[in-house]
Amino acid sequence: MTSDAGTRQAVVTGVGVVSTRGSGVDPFWGAIAAGEPAGRMWTPDDSERSFLAAALPDDYRAHPEIPRNLAHFLDRGSLLALDAALQAIAAAGLGTGAGDSRRFGLTDGLAYRAPGQPTLFVPYGQLVARALGVRGPVTCTGGNESAGMTAIATAVNMVHRNQVDVVVAGAAQALQSNVLEQLRSQGMSTMDLARPFDERHTGMMPAEGAAYIVIEDEGTARERGATILANIAGVGEVFDPGVEPLDVSDAPDAGRAMQAALADASFLQNQVDLIVSCADGRERIDFAEGYGIKRTFGRHAYYAGVTTAAASAGHALGASGPLSVALALEAMRQQQAPPIAGFEQHEEDLDLAYIRELRAEHIDCVLVTSLGMGGTNVSLVLQKPETDQRA
Repeated sequence: MTSDAGTRQAVVTGVGVVSTRGSGVDPFWGAIAAGEPAGRMWTPDDSERSFLAAALPDDYRAHPEIPRNLAHFLDRGSLLALDAALQAIAAAGLGTGAGDSRRFGLTDGLAYRAPGQPTLFVPYGQLVARALGVRGPVTCTGGNESAGMTAIATAVNMVHRNQVDVVVAGAAQALQSNVLEQLRSQGMSTMDLARPFDERHTGMMPAEGAAYIVIEDEGTARERGATILANIAGVGEVFDPGVEPLDVSDAPDAGRAMQAALADASFLQNQVDLIVSCADGRERIDFAEGYGIKRTFGRHAYYAGVTTAAASAGHALGASGPLSVALALEAMRQQQAPPIAGFEQHEEDLDLAYIRELRAEHIDCVLVTSLGMGGTNVSLVLQKPETDQRA
């Protein structure tokens, strides 16, 4: 949202990631920049059956600041959430006790659960909030694949309303056998590599992962001398009431969320340099995203580069949106546009400026998209700070 009198600008000052490549932003970015595909045969702890999935590395170790006696009692998803959140606050220059203020909040996207699967006894967001000592508002949001992006949108609104000064926002997703069985039975997951936007797309690669970002009021960030990674220029949230619970919106509503984010930022389409799409290899998603981009951007759709995290990091369901935001932030920092792993040939009439190999690019503005099953759609516009904004 563009700053004006009485409006607080939300900025990003920290990011943390756990992905199928391990803990940290660097391995996550490295795999995507190199165009490495995700996925391997993996047997979940609660199953004797193997699935093709982008699971955590076998040598994954929890964040060193998580006490061993606590880590021993946490489930897989809780570990991912706490790991990524601790990375994010450290990157933002905040300590683990920074949450001891009523001006510090947390928003968390609920992990995707299979129909009939028991809900989380303690949402990951509450666990992270306890670990950080958060005393402000703690909110858990739904929206299936868009849960994490909804959490980020909620955090931005908290800052705009002067409800908080700092918010940790994101989501974590662990995989269990019932989730993988449900995705397979619905024909959503692939039996091969995920190939978003490619004519060979046959489904998504289910993935584990977590990403959290620190969102602050710009004035608060400057006052404490934080490095500003990006301005959150605009947020678009729409709901499509015509979508069934296990279906997603089509192109018009996908485009409506993008248009809402651009309008909130007061940006024109030609100001966007890169689009980090939620396309994941499911034909329904790829077509909705592709044609949604064409409807929104018109002729500029052939100039703004298009990429996605899902080919190299897999599709981390509830955490997929925050992981896409982490990718956008790093692309902006590196001034590089990363490729879509395995992409060769687009569908007929779905010709966009797909990124096929890592390239240097002047990236000042990134649009990030997220479509959730059931009709929750969120888009985000990130803007590079004009200068090094360390106070």
